[in-house]
Amino acid sequence: MDTELNPIQSIVHKTLPTGEGMYQVKMIPYEDAGFSHQYTGRVDIEVGQQIYIGVFVQGVDSRQIATVIDSCWATPVNRDNYTVRWDLITRKCPNPNDGTVKIFENGVSTTGRFSFKMFSFHENESKVFLHCSIHLCLLRNNNCAARCFPGYRHRSGRSVDIHDSASISMGPFIWTAKSRGV
Repeated sequence: MDTELNPIQSIVHKTLPTGEGMYQVKMIPYEDAGFSHQYTGRVDIEVGQQIYIGVFVQGVDSRQIATVIDSCWATPVNRDNYTVRWDLITRKCPNPNDGTVKIFENGVSTTGRFSFKMFSFHENESKVFLHCSIHLCLLRNNNCAARCFPGYRHRSGRSVDIHDSASISMGPFIWTAKSRGV
C-alpha cells in the first residue's frame, strides 16, 4: 500500500489575543529526520514508513514565545472532531498506545517536530487527515517544554503561560494500490 500526500503544507493565519499583530502556524511533512527535505509534488509513502512533521509559528517573538503541540490525531475524513480517530500526541506526549510516535522538539522554541509511521484506518478508507492543536506559551517561567517520561503525571488545567491557541489540519494522505514488481 502506498499513499499520495496532498497538499504539501498547511497554513493557518491567526490574530494575537491582544489584537497587536498576526501570526502564522504552518504544518509541513518531511522525508528525513533532519527535517531538511520537504515533500514536494506527488509523493508515495508506504504504510509503515516513518514520516516527519514540523509545526512552525512565524510572526511572534521567539525570545518570548514557544510553540507547544498539545495533541495531534488522524481521521479518515477532513473533520477534526470526527468520531473515528487515532491519537498520535496526547497531553503534549506521544500516545502510549502507538510506539511509532517520536517527539523531537516541543515547547522549547517556535518550532515543534515529531514523527510517526504511516498507517491506514481500514482497507476501504482511502484517506487520512492529520490534525494538531497547539498553544503559544510565554517563556518567562521556562516551563513550556513537555515532560514525557514514564511515571510523570501531567497536571491538567489552563496554565497562565498560554498566550493563544490554534488548530491546524493537513491532508489528505490518499492510499493507492501499487503493483509489486520483483
